[in-house]
Amino acid sequence: MIFDRFIKRHNLGKYNIHFHGLRHTFSNMLFEMNENPKVIQQLLGHRDVKTTITVYNSVNSDYVKEATDRLNTKIQENQKTKELKKYEYNNNMTDEEIEERIQELERLQEQKKRKKEKDFEM
Repeated sequence: MIFDRFIKRHNLGKYNIHFHGLRHTFSNMLFEMNENPKVIQQLLGHRDVKTTITVYNSVNSDYVKEATDRLNTKIQENQKTKELKKYEYNNNMTDEEIEERIQELERLQEQKKRKKEKDFEM
């Protein structure tokens, strides 16, 4: 095989590099870049996207942390919007009061985020 000759010619045998491992790396990198699984499927030549997703999609802790951070941010944004609407409705707040409340909520969100990051590291 051409790949085996390449490994031998460049003295890479000691690194235990295999062609199939490169396919996995290629696939994982595309998944981590949020590429469409159907595109990855086509690039790898799979008939079924399930094969691409289940066999070629390894997940590391950084990938999981990024995904949960994005979800938490979205939930916090929605929660902030709901809280502001509730305050506006119940208190007939002025624009200045609303702005102060937004800043207060942003400070609280930042504190929660730092606490979660600290908890995640442990």
